[in-house]
Amino acid sequence: MSSTADFLASCQSLEHKESAMLSSKRFNPLLCVCACLLGALTGSTSAATTFLQTYQLDEHLLEKRGEYRYVYRMFFKLYDAALFTTSEAQPEDVLNAQVPFHLGFHYLRTIEKSIILESADKMLLRNLSPSERQAIADRVDQINAAYTTVNEGDTSSLTFTPRTGTRLNINGETVATIPGDDFAQLYFQIWLGEKPISDAMKVALFNQDK
Repeated sequence: MSSTADFLASCQSLEHKESAMLSSKRFNPLLCVCACLLGALTGSTSAATTFLQTYQLDEHLLEKRGEYRYVYRMFFKLYDAALFTTSEAQPEDVLNAQVPFHLGFHYLRTIEKSIILESADKMLLRNLSPSERQAIADRVDQINAAYTTVNEGDTSSLTFTPRTGTRLNINGETVATIPGDDFAQLYFQIWLGEKPISDAMKVALFNQDK
């Protein structure tokens, strides 16, 4: 592909192309990237990146709840992710934005900003009603403006504090703080909602498979 537009077009027709690729036993790295971003992938629930066991958030000591590595067909590594919560937090407390939590990422390859935003938008469309999307539209624009292309070895994180908001960090630097508990409740559906980017990832992050 010679452009981002072509790249995104291939993602939109992934379901058909991936099936053809597998049946013909041909490997197309571009389709693998798209598959990872749109959730059509397999992966190990144990991330090779060593995340710390705890994360200090103001007066809260958050504990690592679970971790996950996005891997396509046990070969194409995309990123590691880990979720940190308070020790007593239940999944519904996180989903309802009632407790502080921290979602960290360690990238294993370059991912363009446009692809990150395309993937996030697809998940929000899948999980939110039109009124919910409208309620946070301006704040989604704000966090989208703060995202950047990431490279191998880069890190990012989304950290939520009740009544304060959601902080986006890239390589240790805070690039945006988005207000509203309602924003966190809706935006984190990308990874933790009823129709997340990966069901296996959600299970692993909440450590529900043990």
